[in-house]
Amino acid sequence: MTKSLFLLLLLALVYTMPVAAQTKFKRGDSWLYQIQFSDTGFPGETIQREKLYRIAITGIQANGTVQANATLEGYTATAGNIHYSSGQPATYPLSRDLMFPMLALYRPLSFTLYTNDSVGQPVNTSALAKAAANKVGLEPQWEDAYSAWLKNAAMEINHLFSHFPAQEVVGYQWNTTYWSYRVDSVRKNDIMISGAADREMPDSVKGLTTVSYTLSRDNGSVLTLTAVARLGRGANAPRMVTQVKRLPANTAVPPADTAFYNVLARMAYSSELLTKNNELDSAKVVNFLAVNQPKYGRNATFKVATLNLLNRGRSEFIYELYRNLLKETTTDLIANTPSHLFNKLGDVLWKNTDTAVALVKLLSANQHMLDSWLDQSFSQGLRKHPSLDTAEALKTFRERGVSEKRIAELFEEAEKAPAASRVLLGRLVQEKDSVLRTAVRPMYLWDQAMHTTDTATLKNIAGQFAQMGAAELTLGKAARYQLMVAGILKEAQLTATADQLLDKTLTDLVKNQQDTAFWRTHPELKEKKDANKNILAHAYYLKYQQTAKQDKDAAMNYLGLAAANSPGNNREKAYESFYDRVFLDSKEDYRAEFAAQLNALGKPQEAMKVLSRQLITEPGMVDSARSFFDNHFPGKSFAGYFRDVLLKDWKDAPDFTLTGINNERYHLSDYRGKWLLLDFWGTWCSPCREDLPHLNKLAIEINEGKHPENAILAISCHETLETARDFVKANAYVFAAAHSDNQVEKLYQVAGYPTKVLVSPEGKMLELQFGADYAAILKAYSDIYFQKNKETPVIKVHNKQKD
Repeated sequence: MTKSLFLLLLLALVYTMPVAAQTKFKRGDSWLYQIQFSDTGFPGETIQREKLYRIAITGIQANGTVQANATLEGYTATAGNIHYSSGQPATYPLSRDLMFPMLALYRPLSFTLYTNDSVGQPVNTSALAKAAANKVGLEPQWEDAYSAWLKNAAMEINHLFSHFPAQEVVGYQWNTTYWSYRVDSVRKNDIMISGAADREMPDSVKGLTTVSYTLSRDNGSVLTLTAVARLGRGANAPRMVTQVKRLPANTAVPPADTAFYNVLARMAYSSELLTKNNELDSAKVVNFLAVNQPKYGRNATFKVATLNLLNRGRSEFIYELYRNLLKETTTDLIANTPSHLFNKLGDVLWKNTDTAVALVKLLSANQHMLDSWLDQSFSQGLRKHPSLDTAEALKTFRERGVSEKRIAELFEEAEKAPAASRVLLGRLVQEKDSVLRTAVRPMYLWDQAMHTTDTATLKNIAGQFAQMGAAELTLGKAARYQLMVAGILKEAQLTATADQLLDKTLTDLVKNQQDTAFWRTHPELKEKKDANKNILAHAYYLKYQQTAKQDKDAAMNYLGLAAANSPGNNREKAYESFYDRVFLDSKEDYRAEFAAQLNALGKPQEAMKVLSRQLITEPGMVDSARSFFDNHFPGKSFAGYFRDVLLKDWKDAPDFTLTGINNERYHLSDYRGKWLLLDFWGTWCSPCREDLPHLNKLAIEINEGKHPENAILAISCHETLETARDFVKANAYVFAAAHSDNQVEKLYQVAGYPTKVLVSPEGKMLELQFGADYAAILKAYSDIYFQKNKETPVIKVHNKQKD
């Protein structure tokens, strides 16, 4: 169960408490309430929040209903070592999670207290959201999200108007739908009540909520309240504790610096104030900074917010501003911002080793970013590169608008960085932090091997690799560096040692893939597993090359294993594998070569099976597969094979019923008999927005009747239907557009956005890789499918995907 669902379940319990008709209030009454929340969703994860609401009675109707305002005057939050307070500008967060409370400060929510024991929903949430959006430039989807947040926050007001008993007598009890109450004590000025709700929650989880509160006997307002909502019955069950206390009306509340926070909000991702066509506008940014840097330039939060802003830019001008500010920013200000640590490392690496070591140690708090920097960026500087063509580089830099000062720095960096990188690597491998040492040791040994010709030293390095375990293989990319060292050993005529290291690498990688207990315990490292599997495919290919002359049967077996361990679907194409291929000069997929070898051995049907499996991950290879088929099965129909054999082993596309952006209904069955291209997207997704004009161009052709057997359905996700509808309308897009039900993207296992999925006329599906020419693939598959059938050879294919 996710944390957000857990909180919603607890809120559902707490807010079913009935409230009492407040008939004794009078216009002008006002109270200040402190509401404290302690949310413990999972072991070791507790979030504490405090809100200060001022309640003001603004009117009494003849029928007894009461008009009131609830104004948020203060907000604090603590999670781990992070503390935020609206009255302390130095603590203002850059996180968007805490943006909504700040925008809500001093903006009264207007609601009604009815005579039938209910509190009405605030009537002005949309207006408040619009006002905040105009103030800080919220993008439409953020405005919608803020409006929804206001409605949920307003549910907290229920705590302040709890049920008053019909009889002010100790022991009096009464029941409601979910609640049981009892009067515990009656005093001169107040009355104490306790209650409990015991109800069956979703997923058959028992939820238990208890409450105790004290009411004023004068007008029934809450004086204190404590509510405990539990999900489950054990002492360690997740829970939310809410405590309410009425404070003296004249209690001093530290004022928030809303002007400063609004400046920060205008710089956030959620604002479109400084953008044009969804990209940072250089002129707007310069003008904005010219106004605000004199006021806030020395403020640490403002500096980091400015870095965040500039880091989103794509132009050389914006990047230059970012880089200059990053150089001026002290390390302590960016200690908790991995992206800035990453970028600052690139600047100081060749200038100051001590500073670089300090930055790496800070970056190591984020394992993903550390791995990215070490294995995808830093390691590149250690490789031996051919001499730089300075004239060509100078021409390219100037064409891109890089300043002459920056060009000079780049050339100086290119000259000094390799030696500086080796010095830094030597320092890192001696660090006390065992995780950091584990991450750099394989790289360090590879670097040592590159810079020696001494055979004894090379054998010693190979021996050190032989002692490495699972930790280096997973966190230190030992397999990548072992294979590279094996290549160095072979060049040094140490063939036996190289072969031993290759065999050791294969053994390690096979064990690594089979260690299901480890991977089950560490699902966050799935990309590491996929990357190691891709390296395993290359290691088998190297073994194939090694044995090809001596034992052709064994060699073919190794080549088959290389093909079998090539990515089985797009999710197995780990991002970091791109860099592995650069270092190892390996291929992403070895199926084509295996198929070619099978064909050379006179086994075209076996080769066709292999090529069919490759089409799962490389659908763009369909023309190559057809050419192979036509050459080796003359008189047979590739269209028939494609339709009757190959497509049968695609996954079934899950059914769906979705609402269109114009409230029409879409079902998967509507597209039976056509090739359907599904596009999972969102207005919040920059790559999605960039691709939509191309998708729309294809949709126009389909609507004009150029592709009658094709259809497109774009499904917007993680935003409101209205946001998607307004965006599609504003851009005059013509493709059919539906809105996600928050389930369809799960059914289709969408891992990122945009995601394109091709659905066959029979309801079989194939996910297309990001960046694939989906228009060409759609046309090719459609043309083949609807081609007239001829005789089909009997070729059985088993290419089930494993996720």
